Amino acid sequence: MKLSTIITDSYERKARLYPALLLIAPVVGTGVAMSSAKLSGLQSLVAGVIGCGGAFLLTQLARDSGKKRESSLFSKWGGMPSVAIFRHRDPRLDAITKARYHKKLAKLVKEAKPPAPEEEQADPASADAVYKAWSNYLRINTRDTKKFALLFRENIAYGYRRNIWGLRPVGLFISLVSMAICLVRIYCIYKSTEEISESVAGAAIFSVIMLLLWLFRFTDDWVRIPADAYAERLAETVDALAPEAPTNKRS
Repeated sequence: MKLSTIITDSYERKARLYPALLLIAPVVGTGVAMSSAKLSGLQSLVAGVIGCGGAFLLTQLARDSGKKRESSLFSKWGGMPSVAIFRHRDPRLDAITKARYHKKLAKLVKEAKPPAPEEEQADPASADAVYKAWSNYLRINTRDTKKFALLFRENIAYGYRRNIWGLRPVGLFISLVSMAICLVRIYCIYKSTEEISESVAGAAIFSVIMLLLWLFRFTDDWVRIPADAYAERLAETVDALAPEAPTNKRS
């Protein structure tokens, strides 16, 4: 994939590249603070790495990390949100709206008969197979990012947070190491000059902030918010894909 594609493609840039750049931000900050080379030289090095496919590699690392750990999220949440939302026992949709969606989805996916509440309770796995078929149908038929712009934005938000969360173990390690290097550097400079380097201190503070974010902000609960929002927007597309038949009005 070309660099221009990564930059111009909204999903690639926001959901994959940005999480990877966030991951390496403490390293870049530490490197800039400690480097005696001119910034233009550092910029040339970064441009060279990107030109050699570094940007694409970063997007793939972010994607793979998120996808690899995604199943553990679904397990903790009790299933994929875009599937679970169609369950009778799921509270995110009111009963009337859910019944309307079930009726329309049964027409859109004729092979997937909607289970009754008692059938779902007796055999949750079979019911989920129907809901998964419905979810897959909706995802396949809502790929027009202009027509379903809101859904696309929620998908980007979910991909962004999921990939950041997937990088969390590495992010914690990088931030911790960057902070330690900065503190050691500050100590060495102070020992020889009795002055504190403002640039290195700034990099240390930034590493601490990132460490705190990785610890307390970038959690699975943080990922759950856009996951639920995406599931709700996906369910809402049922009305667009299966609009109500016009009724004949008598004069």
